[in-house]
Amino acid sequence: MARFRDGDHAAAGNLIEILYPQLKKIASSRMRAESGSHTWQPTALINELYLELVKIRSLRAAGPDEEERAAFLNLSAHLMRRLLLQHARPLRKRAVQEDLPDDIANDSHESLIEIDDLLDRLGGIDPRLRTVVELRVFEGLTVAEVARRTESSERNVARSWAFARDWLATELSPSGGA
Repeated sequence: MARFRDGDHAAAGNLIEILYPQLKKIASSRMRAESGSHTWQPTALINELYLELVKIRSLRAAGPDEEERAAFLNLSAHLMRRLLLQHARPLRKRAVQEDLPDDIANDSHESLIEIDDLLDRLGGIDPRLRTVVELRVFEGLTVAEVARRTESSERNVARSWAFARDWLATELSPSGGA
């Protein structure tokens, strides 16, 4: 991890190899949220992730080893989502029924790119809200797993999740939160 932080490109490959099972789980979760006609597979997404990781010049230390591992996985998940967004832009706009909680997903909702903009606005309210939504929706983590990953209580995560779901439902409603 220290070599990767210092910009060692070989270390990025080593980290991918060491953390491959976790990265494959994240990539598979992200790919399940994509349309069936998507041209990538989870392995291809991890390969693209590697190409993005080697572009990183350096990072600051995140703390003890376990915190650095979690930070690396969070960075990887974020980069995977960005890669999928970039890949989707030239192909077509895509509905995100699978990415949204059931109570706000239907055929008339925004494309993945518009959802990203919506998440940016949610993050403007509180960055933790966006993190909770990304971990729950894009990585498929449970409230307990999100609590562990973010070092928060399950109660706080559940409260953030409930607020974010309500806020998203309001924003995605035909009146658009107006």
